[in-house]
Amino acid sequence: MLEQEFLSVAEMIELNARARPNEPALIDSAGEVSWRSLDGLVTASANAWIAQGLGRAQPVAMLIDSSRWSWIHLFGVLRAGGVAAPLNTMLGPEAIHAQLADARATHLLVSRTYGDLAAAVIPRIGPNEPCRIVCSEDGVLAGTVDIGAAAAAASADRSTVVLRPDDPATIIYSSGTTGTPKGIVHSHRARAQMALILASVFRCSSSCRLLLTTPPHTNGSFMVLLPALATGGAVYLAGSFNPQRYLEEIRRFRPTLAFMVPTMAQALIDLPAARETDWSCFDFIVTAGAPMSSELKRRTREMTGERLGELWGFTEGVATAIQPHQVKDHPGSVGRAIPTCEIRVVDECGKELPKGEIGELVGRCAIAMTGYLARPASNEAVAWKSPDGHVFMRTGDLGSIDADGWVTIKGRSKDMLISGGLNIYPADIEAVGLEHQAVQDCSVVGVSHPKWGETPVAFVKLKPSGEVGADELKTWINERVGRHQRVHDVVLVGEFPRNTLGKVVKGELAEVYACCRLDT
Repeated sequence: MLEQEFLSVAEMIELNARARPNEPALIDSAGEVSWRSLDGLVTASANAWIAQGLGRAQPVAMLIDSSRWSWIHLFGVLRAGGVAAPLNTMLGPEAIHAQLADARATHLLVSRTYGDLAAAVIPRIGPNEPCRIVCSEDGVLAGTVDIGAAAAAASADRSTVVLRPDDPATIIYSSGTTGTPKGIVHSHRARAQMALILASVFRCSSSCRLLLTTPPHTNGSFMVLLPALATGGAVYLAGSFNPQRYLEEIRRFRPTLAFMVPTMAQALIDLPAARETDWSCFDFIVTAGAPMSSELKRRTREMTGERLGELWGFTEGVATAIQPHQVKDHPGSVGRAIPTCEIRVVDECGKELPKGEIGELVGRCAIAMTGYLARPASNEAVAWKSPDGHVFMRTGDLGSIDADGWVTIKGRSKDMLISGGLNIYPADIEAVGLEHQAVQDCSVVGVSHPKWGETPVAFVKLKPSGEVGADELKTWINERVGRHQRVHDVVLVGEFPRNTLGKVVKGELAEVYACCRLDT
């Protein structure tokens, strides 16, 4: 019998270089990089990393943008046997240093875009921390290694590092919307499985053309990038999102796949040019990362010609998906479990609930994380063991599963309010608020109350043309929700605090209100 061969994502690049050497792999404003060229560049980068002392399973912290330079050297780290740990560049120097130290990174990779940010982080690295080598784009930081020049001078021979399935490949830090960000570790096996499984979900093939606008530190970028690369498609690196430029790229590049968070969709539907754009090139536009309201979803589907689907899940590795053609018949659902994924519902005591009942969603999947980095207590807390002996991960999301497997989300378990002994799901109130013709976005949080324990408060952003007062809107909402769901207050806001993928950081809303507004 032949031993089963394991193929990592880095090796998938090599396979595509053999199968389609002259076809485009990466495209940006500077032109195309063929699969043969990409494979050679990644090999050279891997050899340069090894020459810089990078060993197996050693993390490389990264302050990088979504450029060809960044992705080439990220894949170079993987091929060299290192671990890619892209850090959230939206954070300040102190928070970034905390993640770098938590990752126990031995190297730091810096793209030109974040030279100033890195310059503020580097002095914070202590003498006892393992990070000693900084590699920057074109040596933009004084005293650092120009990793591009090092790669150009490196051997072109294939690296002799053999990647093992259970070796760590990436560390992605959670958004921190509900607490301190944790390092989420995925193995080479899990990343390869993610590439192949989501390729089937997104209907990717060698003709796939991905339009990428999200940064490397979000798992959403890997969610769409890996399937496109695994199947031999082409990736257009569009840089940061700009609505007008995005529409121009659709007309020029004719993508078949894109990742669109709700804030991107909202920016696009407000543009007259979006309604004149031909979206027929797309097979799948996936929204994920943050809930999309039913009204925004309806308008986005209308704009794109019914090409919007959705993926619900969390970076740790549990997911559902709904295809674009299924959304109309299942408007309130986030779909069914993706291939190799099983999802169940449990109550607060860990007892499995029957179909249709609301509880915490737990799941197990081939794309699941190895665990949280150096957090044994968190790993223990996230685990739920089924009566039949399988270990599932707690998602922290509340929802239900119907008899046909369709999943409906009610919100985060930490967001659920208990007011007067009754459970209140913010998503139910938010859905009502969004029905008002003047409301563009609504987020409901619970704040402490001396009588009820907790009480709901609605934060509302109005449409540009919306005209309604907070008291009037409060009355309107309370006339349409259950008595126990009535909001204590409505606060009109210009913008919500959000993370990279547009998810509202509800903790900040609750803290501000609790300090300043609650009338006891």
